[in-house]
Amino acid sequence: MFVAGRKRKAQQVDAAAPGSRAQAPTGAAGSAPAIDDRQCARMELNRLLQLGADSTRERDYRVALDHFNRAAALAKNEGIEDARVYEARSRALFKVGDVGRAIDDAKHAIRANPGASGYTCLATILAETGKVASALKVIDDGLAAVDEQDPGFAYLKTLRMSAMYRLDPKCVLYLNLRTDPAMRLPPELVALVLCKLDVRALMRCRMVARHWRALIDTTPGLWSRPTYVSLTPEELLRRQMPGYEKLNAGLFYRRQEHRRLLNQMPDWALRYIFERSRAALTVLRIPETRPLTEATLSALFEHKRPRLATVDIDRRSGLTIPVVDRVLRWSISAQLAEIRVPYETHVDDAMVAAIASGAPKLRILDISGCVNVSVKSMFWAWNATLEDAQGSTALEELYLDDHPDVLELLVYSTRYRHFSGLRVLHIGTYLSTGITSYPRIDRLLDYYQRIPNRQVPFPALVELSICGTWGRLARWPRDHQVAPLISACRLLCPGLRRLSALDASYIGSTDLHEALRDCFPTLERLHLSDCRNLDTQMLTSLIGAQQALPLTSLDLSRCLGVDAHGLVELVSRCRQLVHVNLSRTSADNTVLAALTEAMGMDDAAGVEVLLLEVTSVTGAAVRDFAAACAKRCHRTRHSTHVRRAWRLRWLDIDNCRDVAADAVAVVRDLLLPMRTCILASIAS
Repeated sequence: MFVAGRKRKAQQVDAAAPGSRAQAPTGAAGSAPAIDDRQCARMELNRLLQLGADSTRERDYRVALDHFNRAAALAKNEGIEDARVYEARSRALFKVGDVGRAIDDAKHAIRANPGASGYTCLATILAETGKVASALKVIDDGLAAVDEQDPGFAYLKTLRMSAMYRLDPKCVLYLNLRTDPAMRLPPELVALVLCKLDVRALMRCRMVARHWRALIDTTPGLWSRPTYVSLTPEELLRRQMPGYEKLNAGLFYRRQEHRRLLNQMPDWALRYIFERSRAALTVLRIPETRPLTEATLSALFEHKRPRLATVDIDRRSGLTIPVVDRVLRWSISAQLAEIRVPYETHVDDAMVAAIASGAPKLRILDISGCVNVSVKSMFWAWNATLEDAQGSTALEELYLDDHPDVLELLVYSTRYRHFSGLRVLHIGTYLSTGITSYPRIDRLLDYYQRIPNRQVPFPALVELSICGTWGRLARWPRDHQVAPLISACRLLCPGLRRLSALDASYIGSTDLHEALRDCFPTLERLHLSDCRNLDTQMLTSLIGAQQALPLTSLDLSRCLGVDAHGLVELVSRCRQLVHVNLSRTSADNTVLAALTEAMGMDDAAGVEVLLLEVTSVTGAAVRDFAAACAKRCHRTRHSTHVRRAWRLRWLDIDNCRDVAADAVAVVRDLLLPMRTCILASIAS
């Protein structure tokens, strides 16, 4: 290609020379081929630069250097002077250790375009190699030659400060105080910015300068709501799609365990937070850590906490029974609005009674796995005995996962209205010991049959999680009709928005249809896995005449009763889908075509997570979907009307028989700019 370009250029020079036999064509028609060649060369140059930038982002500097070398050769052959080529190759050469050639390329970039970026590149290389004085001279030359309106002019000034600090830290102390935003801005505004950081980021900010440390240490509000760990993409996906089994095993599990061990909060950090927050602590979070020392506990109990609103003790916190009891009793106050103590087996009925009497404004209670707390004692604690049915609690969210008294809560709530204000209810069963081992289930169901005028237990319910519980109720072998208890209690009431009912394999078709009939038009999240009695006819009946459904998260994994036609009918009505899990279903190219069509619509939300493991999709359909995703990503990035750029975050096409290796390679190339996590092992 380069030889052909050289020959073409020589022919043009010969044709333009005086006295040549063949005269160069004149007019617009004669100049069109030369313009087209130059445009093609420019496009090829931009493509090589983009490939090199992508390889640099992946830290594959050898491959990036190869792309930049090809770009430099193309620019030389076509007579194009582009400083970007030499700047990019200079940085790549410096990364691979060729400092001499990197300096030459940086100087060439300055000669090609005397802008701030070339001076910045050369000064950075000189400073990193220890030639700080030479770097400072280059920066001064750049400040003299570059216009102040250049976007990199301000960065050159900052780079000069850094170089001067390397030469003599004392000479720039006064200048730092004048240019430091922490000194120029009001302290209230700086504190408002710093409060968005987590504990580790605040610890790093303390090491910037002395005045930063003084500002952070003397502002208790920065430590009032401490956050410790930022969520990984795997953890976010685990929360959004809890039925995705790959996140619980294999490489992802090992990654999570490794990250969990790295993010363990040391004891001294907690003690530092308790000391600096003083009486302004509003959120008490004790993450996974080693047992707290007496010094840390003394720092915690030293001040009264009149503003404490949240208590969150991690299930792996390592606190002993007396310490947990002491922390809970010390933190209970009239302002307390949230308590999370999941799987703390030593939390008993006495502690729940203390919480009920001491925290009348409590809105969120998480006692999942606390088997020593009985639901009957909760009714008593909140003044809700079997004889008194006039009170009502302020609770809005109740988490009772893996609790044996779930049936007791459902049965008593159909008669007593004390928890009727609940908006979020989690009563899932994830452990092997479930509610079917409850010893008094027969008497409880007899009592349920004798309740007159049974009411809807939670009429304001918005989110419901009954993962595992529904299936275990259906497998109960006694004569009593336990299976239709969910629909009989009218737990899935109209207005429900988020429903998680994983492992619903034993639910009868009649009970399933009756339970979903009222709430299906308003659901935003529907998670049903292993639901063998969900078929196309029922799904069509539930959809009815609805033209648009508000579903944003859909999980129908292993629901083999629904064919491709039913899935297309559902997906085409849901324009706001973001998370889709159709693994091990009858999904085929028609379903993927419906999702691809939605990608081209501006009013659609755009799928960000798509799981199609062991389905009948083909490589051509997956390529079309990836191409539509690439177009949507480019459109949203360059649109001024979109608040955030969209991208496909997760794509799982594992073990799809009709997806070949060449299709997977094309999909990876198309989705590379979006940094999409692609799982695509080829089935044998």
